[in-house]
Amino acid sequence: MKIALLTTLLLLLNFQKPTIDNDKSRWKPYYVDTAPIEVANNWLLPFDVTNRKDIKQIKVISIFGDHRDSFYKGHIHTAIDINPAKSKTELVSVYPMAKGVVCSVHLGENQQTIVVKHKLADGKIMYTSYKHLKEVYVRQGQQISENTKLARLFTKQESKKYGGDYHHLHLEIRKSFDDYGCASWLTMNQKQLNQRFYNPLIFLKTKLKS
Repeated sequence: MKIALLTTLLLLLNFQKPTIDNDKSRWKPYYVDTAPIEVANNWLLPFDVTNRKDIKQIKVISIFGDHRDSFYKGHIHTAIDINPAKSKTELVSVYPMAKGVVCSVHLGENQQTIVVKHKLADGKIMYTSYKHLKEVYVRQGQQISENTKLARLFTKQESKKYGGDYHHLHLEIRKSFDDYGCASWLTMNQKQLNQRFYNPLIFLKTKLKS
């Protein structure tokens, strides 16, 4: 009995709570360090809507920066959750917001994610990340345009399998991808949020005008 209690205590003492720094190496193998060939100079909404420059063509389901109790309790929402305001079809396709290269396809099931690396006119690099994808149509290292179909979202019926609301796009606008994806669920404070992420709604409102 004493040995069992001692073993349990040692396990608890050695248990390391996941953090961005101690978890990121797990996700590095899914990253491909390929440079975008073309400059991202035309930014659009990530859906096939009537006008991909019109912010009113999307509806925001969940905001950036709020605290979450799901998955890792207390983590901060690093994205906005969105859908088309009016979908043309039941199957909602997802498109890149600008030209770039697919640098990561990671996770699976209801969390499947594509990350696109973009090169700006001033030479700086940034990333857009698209999560909750039912089907993925691109591969790592693939150069893409705004009109390349990346994936499609879950339907409402397909989402029910996972006991939650996954029929939306979790859209991140990233300053960096040094965490290889795990900051999406391990960002726990404002400093970490500001270090890696832009507010997608502000970003969209600014870039869609240009």
